[in-house]
Amino acid sequence: MSSDAQNENKDKLEPVLNPILPKATEILFYTGNTLTLFKIMKKTNTSVTEEITEYMSTMLQTMRTEGNEKQFQNQTYVKFLPISDEATVASNQNGSSPDNEQLTREDLKFSVKIFLRSLEPEVLSHTIDTVLQELKENYLESVMISLPNYGAQITLNEFLPLWRTVEDYIDKQKILSAGVCDFMLPLFSDLCDACKHKPYANQINLGVCCSIPEELNKYVKEHNIQLLTHSDPIDVISDSDFQQVLREYCHEYDAMNWKPLSIVRYNSVIANRGIIKTKGFFVYAKRELRMN
Repeated sequence: MSSDAQNENKDKLEPVLNPILPKATEILFYTGNTLTLFKIMKKTNTSVTEEITEYMSTMLQTMRTEGNEKQFQNQTYVKFLPISDEATVASNQNGSSPDNEQLTREDLKFSVKIFLRSLEPEVLSHTIDTVLQELKENYLESVMISLPNYGAQITLNEFLPLWRTVEDYIDKQKILSAGVCDFMLPLFSDLCDACKHKPYANQINLGVCCSIPEELNKYVKEHNIQLLTHSDPIDVISDSDFQQVLREYCHEYDAMNWKPLSIVRYNSVIANRGIIKTKGFFVYAKRELRMN
């Protein structure tokens, strides 16, 4: 690395003397369409955790180098929004495909996976509303709900308030279909019996469950439910992961007490062609400020 590059990196990581986010109790990182941001990625084949934290780091680094810290001094809800060129993002969102073919909304299918680190329905509602608002969409074709921190420990009574929230969005036609992740029998069958809108799919982590239990496989076939697989980590972003990224670019106070409550991975695909049009992430976190 050249001395100029080293000095540049040193300047970017210069210690912060005062908090940048002194009043913030909520924070949102929205990457925008990461297909337009491939140049910022330092390495390929990263885990989803590494990918998200690198995008977060890039957003914070941009804030520091552009001297935008003052705008956050009085904000209680801080939003870090896409850093890519707005015209490029708008073009990608408004229907121009890579080969300049004009696409309508009906040509696209939006799939969203929400990793919830909270059982509060309000967090789920806030997350779905944020995705719809920032993507400027009226509805999503598919939403998967994952509770990586709770896993097999969750009970039906704990999960039902979350599913009722999802059902409300389905009733309003803001979500067309929804599924769950890592539900085993009898919890999955109990959910199907108790809900108005049954999950269209159950996504199982084969890294945790080496093979699909025969009883679960039989149940989904009998009820025309898709059985999918995934390899996402048990915890996409831990409290310490999130706080460490902030600590590297902000004041120590700015990193204190944050808890990521929801992480969203989304993509849009050109229907019937399997071509990914957009993809990206949302990370929403909250904290309680310590009173002096």
